[in-house]
Amino acid sequence: MDIQWYPGQMAKAKRLLRENLKLVDAVIEVLDARIPYSSRNPDIRDLIERRPVVAVLTRADLADPEATSVWIQALSKDYFAAAAVNANSGMGVKKLLSILNKIPQRRQRSRRPLRLMVVGIPNVGKSSLINRLLGRSAAITGDKPGVTKGKQWLRLAGNLELMDTPGLLWPKISSKRQAFALAAVGAVKDEIYDPVELALELAAYFQASAPKNLQQRYKLSSVQGEARLLLEEIGRRRGCLSKGGEIDLEQAARLFIKDFREARLGRLTLEQVGEIGENNEQFCENDGSGNQPLP
Repeated sequence: MDIQWYPGQMAKAKRLLRENLKLVDAVIEVLDARIPYSSRNPDIRDLIERRPVVAVLTRADLADPEATSVWIQALSKDYFAAAAVNANSGMGVKKLLSILNKIPQRRQRSRRPLRLMVVGIPNVGKSSLINRLLGRSAAITGDKPGVTKGKQWLRLAGNLELMDTPGLLWPKISSKRQAFALAAVGAVKDEIYDPVELALELAAYFQASAPKNLQQRYKLSSVQGEARLLLEEIGRRRGCLSKGGEIDLEQAARLFIKDFREARLGRLTLEQVGEIGENNEQFCENDGSGNQPLP
């Protein structure tokens, strides 16, 4: 799978981040708990310099809880701190606030609030996280990438201020595995990739890693064989048929992708700690924590 998407607003978002970094004491880097590797933007990590960085795994309710725990331990060695949250239920938010309040201010004698910048790739859950931290809907949210267009300063209870920034995707996605991961969770616009191609790759992943999830969801006796035949069977069982009775493969693909994104196929994490190889490159050694990157 090959994906290249870098609209003009991305260049603007990068300039906005660079210009306003000097105003903040620390950075919250929001990552998708299902794809912690692929949701780490190397451009962001180059820009955040030596600010303390807190990694926040959002969408923890959609990811494998055991995998998330392992990720938190690994990220805690690579960042100032790490936490997992469910912005819908509020799980993990209290712990995150406790972490944020322990961040040292750059100007020790300043009486101003501790200022934090929230960064991440598009549609990773930044605005939903901010709204949960605020306890009200102050940031614009949406289920498509590119919702936040400009800078917003938001005051939290206590002595914290947040700056929301637009999602920033890097110009070139060189790894096919990263492209698959980003498309699977909806971090790139659905219009720029072939849904059937994505669904076939997702089906192959389930065949290898979580076959029982497919069997239970779609009442299948077997999930072996070609991924296309599997997708056709899913379409047949879910009524994805054209007027002539033929299977509408694109409709089946979109249904299958939607089921994955909404965790109807189970809570799954597509990337595990230590999974770095030729098709899943390590991103950037300067992550702003002063520590080495993940092993």
